[in-house]
Amino acid sequence: MNSRAGARPPALPGAVLVLDADQASALAVVRSLASHGLRVEVASAAKNAIASRSRHAAACWTYPDPLADAPAFVDWLETHLRSHAYDLVVPLTERTVIPLAQERARFAPDLIAVADAGALAQVIDKQQTVALAATLGVKVPLAEPVAGADQAAQAAARIGYPLVVKPARSVGSPGGQRVHLAVTYAFDERELRSQVESALRFGPVLLQEYFSGDGVGIELIADHGEPRYLFQHRRLHEVPLTGGGSSLRVSETPDPVLADAATRLMRALRWHGVAMVEFKRNRSTGDYRLMEINGRFWGSLPLAVAAGANFPVMLHELMTTGRVGTWPPARQGTLARHLARDIDWIERVLRREAPPALVKLPSMADAVRDTLLVLSPRHHFDVQSWRDPWPGLVDAAGILAHHWKRFAGRLAVRRALRREQRRSLAMQAAVRARRPGAVLFLCYGNINRSALAHAHAQRQLGQELHFASAGFHAQAGRPADPVMQEVAARHGVSLAGWQSQTLSAAMVEQADLILAMEVSHLDRLEQAFPGSRKKACLLDAGGESAEIPDPFGQARPVYEQVARRVLTAVDRWLPPAPAVSADTRVAPTTDRTA
Repeated sequence: MNSRAGARPPALPGAVLVLDADQASALAVVRSLASHGLRVEVASAAKNAIASRSRHAAACWTYPDPLADAPAFVDWLETHLRSHAYDLVVPLTERTVIPLAQERARFAPDLIAVADAGALAQVIDKQQTVALAATLGVKVPLAEPVAGADQAAQAAARIGYPLVVKPARSVGSPGGQRVHLAVTYAFDERELRSQVESALRFGPVLLQEYFSGDGVGIELIADHGEPRYLFQHRRLHEVPLTGGGSSLRVSETPDPVLADAATRLMRALRWHGVAMVEFKRNRSTGDYRLMEINGRFWGSLPLAVAAGANFPVMLHELMTTGRVGTWPPARQGTLARHLARDIDWIERVLRREAPPALVKLPSMADAVRDTLLVLSPRHHFDVQSWRDPWPGLVDAAGILAHHWKRFAGRLAVRRALRREQRRSLAMQAAVRARRPGAVLFLCYGNINRSALAHAHAQRQLGQELHFASAGFHAQAGRPADPVMQEVAARHGVSLAGWQSQTLSAAMVEQADLILAMEVSHLDRLEQAFPGSRKKACLLDAGGESAEIPDPFGQARPVYEQVARRVLTAVDRWLPPAPAVSADTRVAPTTDRTA
């Protein structure tokens, strides 16, 4: 808890090695420690890490990527410490915290600023965190694992809508095709069934209560379970808008209820070091839910330091002297902004990139008002600083380069798309006048879009033309996506017994016309088979967006939309021959001479 106001401790001698120097929080640690007379060196797996640009970084080192080879990273640090003396080594992300906690015995006691491995395991494993909180009476979101749509509907009746649908893994790879799995939100049973069915194809699914409120963090330093200093921030801007990392936040007086919950958790864990306990708090009711515990320095650390909660120096004190000195309470109303992330926030607000039922989207006036907060004397940037300008200048240059590259890339894509659209429409007119003998449909995997196009065209015109389809995926013989099979059947198209094909030179050679789903498919086709692009076009050239996206891994409504576009586009290129009615048939000639 906050100590009473008093003088700051004197400057501390010694040297500190700060890891994960590519993080903005590392820069805050470097600036904080250096301002108190410590020699600070930094290290990272990335070259030209942002903290290495600081004038306070006395030396910069590069270590093996711990995500790719954790043992090599730990070996590097052990070797490095034989020739370099430090009071403390400070890891800032789980990619370094976890391997160092597991290998703590290889280093001197209290040299590595990580919590006890057992306590750390409980905060890293969200299920263990939730279980611990439940035993302490700390409120957590209601959640249930589900194995089917019916079970999900029953769980929803207990939890209530809206619901958060969480895949167990962030990346799925059924059939060898990797796809990013995102958290989704269901507002009724129809959406819930669709999202759960889609997510279950990639593994277990968790349904969680959606709790509406502000993101609030209780940051602290604890001495063997006893908090010695508490600080609170509230998120003003989050990316994504439905909830995530903060891009703008403000310091506040710690809420007694949240401070008590965080204290109970730290005591139960016997936590030693820094941590951030994250909550969602409803301002109108005061109710809250625990979201997670970060057992390390947190991303919004620059705000705490700017407000006077100098956690890096407190941590150095704790680990080197065994106690935390007397520190004054932090200043309320201090603001801190992560510039690059906040630009992203503004873009998402302009695009209205969030469900209105979940998020009260800021108005343009709100966005302008928050932007003008940069003029407030209470405002600080996470990276930009007049006293240490070089990291901020490098960061700003990177932001400009990133956005220019995005703008130029989007402009080039739009130009290429319009060019392909015009060319495809011209060829479409020629094809309708004189049909080709052989048509090849092309997409990535040949289990969704091109499979549906092939089956539909075969059903419509199989007696008149020769049809084939293929994809770039290396594995052939895969069945059609089961969701697309069901959607196609509703349109009278059967994909039962489907086996995917990998694009070959023979297929390209035999085709008179190749119809692809995206411009990237045309580019890849030409790269693999030079000269083939002259007979290749976009299938949905006449559609609004010209490209048909891959529905793989998405919710059922996406499959249905894609299926309708594919079927319409095929009919636009190759309309079925009109049926000859009885009224328009030519009567047989009568031989009058008989």
